[in-house]
Amino acid sequence: MKNFIYLFIAVFCFQAKAQWIKDESHLDADFLQFKKELLACAIQKDKIKLKEFLAERVFESNDGCPYPGCTKDELIQYYFINNAEDSWNDLLKVIRFGFIQKLDENPDRIVPHDSLIFYGPSYTEGVDSNEEVLILGENVNIREKPGLDAKVIRTASFEKFSCDCSILTNKESTYQNRDGITWLEISLPSGQGAYVAAEFTSKRLSREITIAKIEGEWKIISFYQSLGC
Repeated sequence: MKNFIYLFIAVFCFQAKAQWIKDESHLDADFLQFKKELLACAIQKDKIKLKEFLAERVFESNDGCPYPGCTKDELIQYYFINNAEDSWNDLLKVIRFGFIQKLDENPDRIVPHDSLIFYGPSYTEGVDSNEEVLILGENVNIREKPGLDAKVIRTASFEKFSCDCSILTNKESTYQNRDGITWLEISLPSGQGAYVAAEFTSKRLSREITIAKIEGEWKIISFYQSLGC
């Protein structure tokens, strides 16, 4: 199992190739160990172990629990039992795209914790979700029009593009369904419009996770999904 975990980490250790993905987990040895154990838990889909990684109350997007969030049992029930497949996949993706270290301006919001936190996915603060989208893959096809038969203009790997992505202002053309795929309209640096399969972009990972130290132990204090997702 240990070798499998290291292999999993190695497969996704492509951060050096991606300007917007800068995993800072190595800045704290205790957190790095926590992340490895959390990864093993996510791979095994171990709800009992996951509960050990949760704070007594976890902030989320009010889909299941009102402010100030879910208890451990409520979070497990709502996300990892009722919506298990999506939630485990989201957790794995956040771990895959790394964590940044930052100071929490309000360390008493949910449960008291140290002000130094780790926040993921790591690219979140570098991408404006209302106006930008990040390609989350290597050599992803960018097409002239939505559809698998459309001409491939170029490919992109972990590159950021402009888009009319706000849920309040996006156009009918922003998201289009063709060939069983949701296509997202983007703007190339030249200003030319183009399309990419949304599943290969940051628009398909709306989950944000905050991990903080509580009484000397790292705990998940936020399992948040952005508004409108």
